[in-house]
Amino acid sequence: MTAQTGDEFSSLAALVERHILPLLRAHNIRLVEVARASSFNEDGIIVLQDTRQPYHMHFDAKEHGFRALSDEHRKNGVLPQRSGKRTCTLKFKGWTMDTWRDRELGTHPYLHAIGYSAEEENRIAREPVLKMGGHRQMIYPIHAARWTRQQCRQYLYDLFGVWWPKSLCRQCPYVSKREWPEQLSRFLDAPEESYPHLVDKFCTVALNEKSGLFGPDETLTERLRASGAHTILDLAEREILQSPWALYRLRRVYFAPATGDRSVEVALRGTPEYTQQIRDRLSTALDIPTITDRHHHTRLWLARRPPQSKKYPQVECFYVAAPALVADKQKPGFETHWVTNTSDSLRELGMTAADHLHHLVKQLSTPGPAALAST
Repeated sequence: MTAQTGDEFSSLAALVERHILPLLRAHNIRLVEVARASSFNEDGIIVLQDTRQPYHMHFDAKEHGFRALSDEHRKNGVLPQRSGKRTCTLKFKGWTMDTWRDRELGTHPYLHAIGYSAEEENRIAREPVLKMGGHRQMIYPIHAARWTRQQCRQYLYDLFGVWWPKSLCRQCPYVSKREWPEQLSRFLDAPEESYPHLVDKFCTVALNEKSGLFGPDETLTERLRASGAHTILDLAEREILQSPWALYRLRRVYFAPATGDRSVEVALRGTPEYTQQIRDRLSTALDIPTITDRHHHTRLWLARRPPQSKKYPQVECFYVAAPALVADKQKPGFETHWVTNTSDSLRELGMTAADHLHHLVKQLSTPGPAALAST
């Protein structure tokens, strides 16, 4: 059984179709392939195939009509993170397979084999975090045989004559510097598949400069630039500059380090030039200088978190321009947290900024066909 995220390299699908599916057909082994129907659990799953004679894999979300992990992250302006409970795995793999198993197996007990290698003791120890549930008995045959990942790769090479790459999303953060050369070669072989993740990175880091894919201080763009991946970088830059943009207002309330609530609002839409011009004119109107970070994102800060402070709650608020990929979003109760933890002067500054923004929109017309949506 496998769950598709929509973000694996298509070259892996080709390997599976060439080498694995013929074995499943020859031995009449049932293959079930599932994916999320949407972001919402109530919409259920899509069974891409359930057959003992499989010929094709279904990696492409657009072609096969399922929800891709990157679509989910793009709408929310986030990337997978190394910290936390692997929520992307829970939502796009664990939940989809659980849903099918619950429907298919009900209360019947079953064996559940996962191919963790000998080096993955920690993953087995944390495996209950995946909450796969059901009346299952877990077995880990590769780990029990004490086979390392390299032994597994050698075994597959001896069978098929190819070095089998790691199965993972293109934007996976769990790629070490030791593993990077192999991942880089896959990026270089598939620039059209790869560059959208750099566009996503650009938006995500605009909304949160500490959201680098490989930790706060390292982004996918930086790794690719250091490796000379110019074709992918050029495709991403072209997409970024040719896309409709938005001026976003970001507000956050932190209750502890890396723990808080966020509000994302699209203040207006337009071309890259227009949204940045409005941001700069708003800066002048408020007499607050903009600040550009090392990723070349320019923000107009109305409030910044106090440096080195260990006192919480903390708040921040800024305007930033970036491609119009992210939807408005805030949790219920955010406004209550915002009012409770902000000063009268900050809230007044926010209203003044909104008034100036309204007047600036009236003064400047949007160049090009992009529609204007002013708050």
